[in-house]
Amino acid sequence: MREGPAPTGGAAALAGPADDLRRHAAALRRLAMRVAAVLTGVRSVDAGSSPLRARLADRMHVWQAALDADAEALGARAALLDRLAAGWPSPARAPWPVAACAGSSSSRVPPGSLEPAGSPVAGLGGTAVRFDPVLLGVLAARLRAAAARAAALGREVASAVGEADRAMTRMGVSAEMCGAARRGLRLVAVEAPDAAADLELRMSRLAAAPIALRRAGPSDPSERIGRTPGARPAATASLAVAAGLLALFDSDSESGSDSAPDVPDVERLRAIRARLAALPAPARAGVIGLLRDGPLTVLAAMAARLAGTARPGAVLAAVELAGLADDLLAGAPTDLLDELVRALPWLEPAAPLAAGGQRSGPVLGVDRSGDAIVRDGVDPADVGQGAVADCYLAAALIGLARQDPALLAERLRRNPNGTVTITFSPGSGATADVTVTATLPARRVTASVPLDGGGGRGEAVQEIAMDGDNAAGQPELWPALYEKAYARLHGGYPAIAFGSAAAALRTLTGLPVSRRAARATSVVDLTALLGRGEVVVLTTRTRTRPGGLVAAHAYPVLAVDAARGRVLLRNPWDPAPDEDNVRWYAWSQVVTDVHAVVHGSTR
Repeated sequence: MREGPAPTGGAAALAGPADDLRRHAAALRRLAMRVAAVLTGVRSVDAGSSPLRARLADRMHVWQAALDADAEALGARAALLDRLAAGWPSPARAPWPVAACAGSSSSRVPPGSLEPAGSPVAGLGGTAVRFDPVLLGVLAARLRAAAARAAALGREVASAVGEADRAMTRMGVSAEMCGAARRGLRLVAVEAPDAAADLELRMSRLAAAPIALRRAGPSDPSERIGRTPGARPAATASLAVAAGLLALFDSDSESGSDSAPDVPDVERLRAIRARLAALPAPARAGVIGLLRDGPLTVLAAMAARLAGTARPGAVLAAVELAGLADDLLAGAPTDLLDELVRALPWLEPAAPLAAGGQRSGPVLGVDRSGDAIVRDGVDPADVGQGAVADCYLAAALIGLARQDPALLAERLRRNPNGTVTITFSPGSGATADVTVTATLPARRVTASVPLDGGGGRGEAVQEIAMDGDNAAGQPELWPALYEKAYARLHGGYPAIAFGSAAAALRTLTGLPVSRRAARATSVVDLTALLGRGEVVVLTTRTRTRPGGLVAAHAYPVLAVDAARGRVLLRNPWDPAPDEDNVRWYAWSQVVTDVHAVVHGSTR
């Protein structure tokens, strides 16, 4: 399993007041860099040219200047702490900009005020407006994310500054400084959500208005769309889908919780999903970005009402609504993923349980979205069963990786936002796409790890479920993501403990699976099955002979040596370093431990 130092929220206090001051100085410098970068993702969005966009750009320049002043003040404070730690006398006056310490003189920007009333944007009527509506949706999503970052960072800055001031006071140095150096953070936290709401409000109005868009560059001719009959360009489709989604949630919320329908219209949900899937990925992300906050709350309420009703059509509606949630998770902007999972927590499978059915400590989410999903091709050695009792699933994955690795790769798709969609065949010939994030469950463990370059014992993070690294110790996520998606399909990690190898193989391939008694199977039969390209998994009895196979376990068959009467089996447990858990067994000796031979084709 992957191990490494866990985040500890800051290094332990070092010996001596001078080292204490240096530690606080380093923390303030790190915060200064984060403060200056709050708007990085927002300012990189080029959503066209319009009076609305120009006004917002001007406002972002004001925010960035205030953030830079915040960062400069934190840097100056860090420099002062370093001087004091080095033994220099404290200065007569504080060496940081007064502007950074001043209270916010800005008036709050209310929704709708970014654009003058007489501008082309506000006019809508029959006036053509030139801008990119999809990227404006992305911009609105990033504005909200920046506001959340600014608010959280403001609390961190206040805490760090307070700790630094107390350290100075303990040394007998006056800590008479400005209260926070957080003017820029306050501006972004307060004004950015209003700016985002303004953009989203105008986008919902524009969904039914005639507008002209410039998609590629300033040299391209504008194209009037919206009420023009005939083919609809991609941007028009984006607005139509956005209007449909917003109308779906607006009609539900406006009707009130008492009168809202228990069962949403299935055909309407299917039409919205189909139109959303037809959009290019950037356009889809922009449309989904319009749904943050209120609409997601409405979606969660719709799902809760649907789960509590037995009215006709509820099952079909539940399937479509769950599919819509999956579509949103697969296509959402990256900065919306956390909010989406908070609104719809069932998009993350329930965490694994510790031995005995009790949770041992809190389960952490380790973000592995930056790691490779498939590194050097799908290989049986990539699979390592963790603490979840799903050896049957691990064995099926190993068998498939041995017989048809391309199938596993084909049924896995990485989405632009870092999520992964896996196609299963849960039954009745139908397929189901299950989308999961690349966040894997883990717990803190005590381990000998170096802290701050020194020795000693500290905390490490260890994954609980299937290993996220291959046999060489390199990140390779496909087995862990297959397991996570399988857990989501069945209701959580606890729900997939002690399952069926036949059901797992059938869900992975969508094809019939057969079972035969071990005593009625010879090495010649096993050779024939592997030769036909079938996956072969052995399931053992609840009691096995001493020194034999593990009881109540599953082993994939990797090869057969018919001449010597041997089978090559792999124990799916995550192997220890420098081991592979692969071993030849005489079939005549292990057949008494085997309960059944599960086998099935892959194509």
